[in-house]
Order: sequence, then C-alpha cells, then structure tokens
Amino acid sequence: MESPAPQEGNRIRVAVRCRPCNPREVSEGAAADAVVEIDQGEVSVAAAGPTASRKTFGYDHAFGPEDTQARVFEAIGLQLLDNALAGYNGCIFAYGQTGSGKSYSIVGDPSSEAEKGVLPCACVRLFEMIEARREADSSFQAMVLASYLEIYNEKLFDLLSQNGGRSGGNDLQVRLHPTLGAIVVNLTECPMQSFGEGGCSLSSSSAGEVLLAS
Repeated sequence: MESPAPQEGNRIRVAVRCRPCNPREVSEGAAADAVVEIDQGEVSVAAAGPTASRKTFGYDHAFGPEDTQARVFEAIGLQLLDNALAGYNGCIFAYGQTGSGKSYSIVGDPSSEAEKGVLPCACVRLFEMIEARREADSSFQAMVLASYLEIYNEKLFDLLSQNGGRSGGNDLQVRLHPTLGAIVVNLTECPMQSFGEGGCSLSSSSAGEVLLAS
C-alpha cells in the first residue's frame, strides 16, 4: 500500500516574523520610527531618507507583533506533523540575528499555554494525533523518540546525554546510512510517552546550549 503524498507537496515554505520593540528600544524611541508593515504574506519596509520609497517582499507567511504563538504553530508547524504521520520528514530552520526571537518562536515558555513555541506545541499535538489514530484504528502503533543536538563551530553536540553540550566534549559525527539516509552516530534517543517527558527534556537540554551574539 502506497503512503499518501505529503500535503502541499515537497516545497519549501518561507515565513517571517516581526517582533515588537523591546523596552530598551521603546525607551530609545525606536517604536516611534517603525518602518515595517505587514499585510497578509507581504512585508513592506521603508528605506531611510527623505525621498526613500518602500520595498515589499512576499512570503508564504508573515507574522506581526500581534500574532500569537498558537497562530505561528498552526501556520507552520501543524503541516509538518500531518506529513510526519504520513511518513515524511520535516524541518523548521529558524534564522535571524541575536535577539530577533528565534528561541521564543521555536521553544518559548513550555510551561505557559500562551507562550509555548512551535516545538512544545508540536509535542502536545503529536500525542493528541497519535491517540486519535489509536482510537480509530486498534492496529495502529507508533513510537516517539526525542533527540536534541547543537551545531556549534561546525561540530555537533548531544544535549540530552549526561556529558552533553559543548563543555562535555561529546563531538558527534554525521554518517550516511544505506536505508535511513543521513544519521548522527551515537546521538541520544529518548522514548517519550507524553509531552511532560518532552517538556523536561527541552528545559534541561536548553541549559547546555551555547548562546553568542551574531
């Protein structure tokens, strides 16, 4: 039996999120000089200068300061889960300078219903989807394994191992498996039965990350 095709095909989707000004920026008057406007999937940026014109850029999704964490997840995270249960890999690549809101969007505060990011939202929804499949089909089986690694200075570090993180010196290697494709050898895989287990892993492993200005 053939697996269903991934929804929306295999194409790459690009989203941009514009965060609100922080207290320091507000105190410096940056909020009064806002140059970004968002309309549906378009972001319009005003260039500096008295005769400057606006430049508009199109994206699959564009989120403004008023968009919630749940809104971001529903737009970019839910589709990945649907495809994952159909047997397809998915990836979210977050890019931006320090302080732009990458960690907030992806992880946020896992203990807060309103502030948790795409990753904890995906964990919660994943187990809900698995349970729904089990109720609909008694023969359905699924195993969830969680891994957490960091790429720093072109090296990989296991953040879930007891000696994980950059300080542990646990430098991992990527290898090409004949069946599975690219794999990370000896990367810790933790079985998960609920989001509670995954949330603990997120909190403990995040402490081992390296955070530097970029």
